[in-house]
Amino acid sequence: MDSSLTERVDGESSPPSTPPSSLDGGSYLPILDSLVSSQELPIRTLASQSTHNVEPMDGLPRRTSKRAAAIRANANLKLMISNGLIGLTEIRTKNSVPDQEINNDNFSITSTYDESGLVLEPEINNDSFSITRTDDGSGLVLDPESDNEDSHLPKRPRFATEILADQSTAVAHIDSIETVRVEEPAASNVAADAGESRTLKRKRGAKLQDAVVDATEDLRPDPSVRPLVWSNQRGGLCEALPYYRAYKGSLHTSNKLAKGFLIDVEIDQGDFFGQQVIISSVGGGRTRDPTSKSMVRTIDAPDTATNVDSLRNAWVAKSLVVIIAGEKHPLYPCKPPHPYAVLGHFHITKMWKEKQIPKGATREVLIWRVRFQKANLDEPSWWMPEQAPTPVGVATKVRTCQSCGVVSNEIFTTGWFCLNQTCETYYIFTNGQKVQVQGLEYSPEFLNERDQYLGDIPSIIPEMPSGEGFHGTEMALRRGFVCPDCGCCNRRLFWNTWACENKDCNFVQPAPMSPYPTTIWTEEIAKFNAVTEARREKYGVNLNLGQDPLFVMDDAATIFQRGYISKTQALNLGGYTIRQYFLPDSAGKIIGSFSIFSSTSEINAQPGGPDELFRALEVEDIGLRRNPAAIAGHKLEGLTRHFQQNFGARYKFGVSVQSKGFSEAPDAILRALHRLIWAKRVAVPAHNQFLDKVEDKFVGEYTRPTGSQDFNELLALGYMENDCIHYHDDGESELGPVVAALALGSPCLMRFRPKAKTGFQLPVGKDRGKTAYKEVLEVCMRHGDIMVMSGTQIQKLYEHAVQPMGNRRFALTARYIDPDKMQSQSDRDDAALKGSIPAHAEQFAYNGF
Repeated sequence: MDSSLTERVDGESSPPSTPPSSLDGGSYLPILDSLVSSQELPIRTLASQSTHNVEPMDGLPRRTSKRAAAIRANANLKLMISNGLIGLTEIRTKNSVPDQEINNDNFSITSTYDESGLVLEPEINNDSFSITRTDDGSGLVLDPESDNEDSHLPKRPRFATEILADQSTAVAHIDSIETVRVEEPAASNVAADAGESRTLKRKRGAKLQDAVVDATEDLRPDPSVRPLVWSNQRGGLCEALPYYRAYKGSLHTSNKLAKGFLIDVEIDQGDFFGQQVIISSVGGGRTRDPTSKSMVRTIDAPDTATNVDSLRNAWVAKSLVVIIAGEKHPLYPCKPPHPYAVLGHFHITKMWKEKQIPKGATREVLIWRVRFQKANLDEPSWWMPEQAPTPVGVATKVRTCQSCGVVSNEIFTTGWFCLNQTCETYYIFTNGQKVQVQGLEYSPEFLNERDQYLGDIPSIIPEMPSGEGFHGTEMALRRGFVCPDCGCCNRRLFWNTWACENKDCNFVQPAPMSPYPTTIWTEEIAKFNAVTEARREKYGVNLNLGQDPLFVMDDAATIFQRGYISKTQALNLGGYTIRQYFLPDSAGKIIGSFSIFSSTSEINAQPGGPDELFRALEVEDIGLRRNPAAIAGHKLEGLTRHFQQNFGARYKFGVSVQSKGFSEAPDAILRALHRLIWAKRVAVPAHNQFLDKVEDKFVGEYTRPTGSQDFNELLALGYMENDCIHYHDDGESELGPVVAALALGSPCLMRFRPKAKTGFQLPVGKDRGKTAYKEVLEVCMRHGDIMVMSGTQIQKLYEHAVQPMGNRRFALTARYIDPDKMQSQSDRDDAALKGSIPAHAEQFAYNGF
């Protein structure tokens, strides 16, 4: 290596006389005193920051003056108040305002480390702030961004700087911001602004009024071209892109190798968003701030976390990482064209641990930093309106530490110091002086050096799914796709088609289904039987330890809590073997039953039987589609893990499902409906007759349904590979006491467990991050089987889940929806019309054989 690049001549470090300009044409968040993430930027930092009039090395003209002019024209920021936060009386732009000028006897802005970052004037009572009354009546300005694992959006006040970020006034492009009181003219020692500044007047001693913030136009330039790959939903990214499937985290990994990285609203001091260089941090070390509810760094980031290891492995292996930009990134150089947009393939050129003092931290914390560089330097960067030439011949100086022997780059303008966090001279200059963390800025050489990537660079556009070699429901076809016409990342919404979700695009392509081979079906059943038998043997759950005379040994179910589910019976009705399991409440009283009708190959093969029904549904388009299950319409919208179509009376539950009347239902649906009506008519009397043999003290209330009304609704669900339905109940108030379902295709396990806070003294565990009871009953459902749940209390005390173990399954579930319990007459009329079974369906009446 050239010796001129290995060390400084004098071996000492000092701050540069002229700080660097905005390099790489990028947006840069400097590491300044009290500067924090985009969640809150204390005003003193902005007031004391000035943009240095130095031409960028890449030759681009400065854009900060234009940006500042835009801010000056729009910076009529009024009051932003909430409990614990002080509103800004005025924000105006200013060129290089000294700290002491932003001060008077009653109001001073300082870089304190309290909750607000401000020193309050004596006349303001921080406990009696008025809160903005917004249109939604909540009293708060809502923030739609949330990484809440339960997908419930929190309501919290927003900082004024968040509003600025939303309006695209990135910190790096603001000459400076000054905050003053305005009940009197600004102090004479403040230099006059070259542009016009509008202020908000208030009288001395007056209480702060309801906070409102003027919306300002996003004056950032448009992208130079449209991105090749983008998405309106996070789910679209995760389903369509093989290199990014992290629904919640920012980093997607595979075999401990980083593949995709999302940069969005949460940034750190020193983050950089340039034309060919991205500098960001690795997650970890964050805790939830009790006041702001945002995630803040308070502890050192771990060295051995999976995300750190995965990025380090990608760095060592010189493998590519695709970077995706979220629209809330405060340093976005242009107007974000979409909520999410792929920037391209990058490779990691540097990874180091850096000291920072984030807002909310009481000490310095260590965070992992990563410098990404674009792999294809000849490819234009769509997010930069003006393309700078690629820097040539720029290199960062390096030096070997005399204490630890590790080579470190000189990445800051202050000069070289060791970046090995385990070294005793870490963050100590060679002259022994401790590095001041707050004043650090990356050097021009570090931002502008380029390392040529020598490997192959694949396309960021995945190939369109192909049905060749598949039957239509395998995971390779279950995933989403990138639209070949517009680049939108799409989720697989429809059972029979691939359709672009971009409202301005008309791309639709058939996703044909071929008949599921019997050989694969046989293999699935054999595997299913082996898995369930191993589980039963492992837990030893079907032993009659209590010598109960009513105990039935069977192979249809695994009973995990015989002490609770001690009452069962076996019957032969029609051509089926039927087993009923009676579920108790926490006091041990029976509150309902679950019946499983085990079908046979003879029943399945009958004309109009399960075999024919399955073959009809697997190729016919009956309208199956996935629907929103969480925060519908939001970019974090979550979809169901199965496909749905309702028939008959409209079934209103947690998911809104499209519905057709029975008059529009195909014959396969009507045949299935009549099978379920028969199963209910025989299961309910058997249930009631069994209870007649049980002592009254073991029988709860409302346990003997009459089943007098036939079903008037049927919900068809389709499952592809890895689809499922998590724990839920069928306890909507309009529903009758009996629910029945027919299983077609791949086998599944249906599990039952008590709901939380129902008083059961049973084992608990963790499910999706929450404490929950463990399952008490697990029932095998195979092709042609029917299940019947009897008793409304089952739905109140228990919940159930379905886990298919195969690639193609249908579940047809029928209910009675009581019109008398519907809220409006129009709903009752609709149920009567759509829930009426057409006359020609009488020919499908079923007798159990």
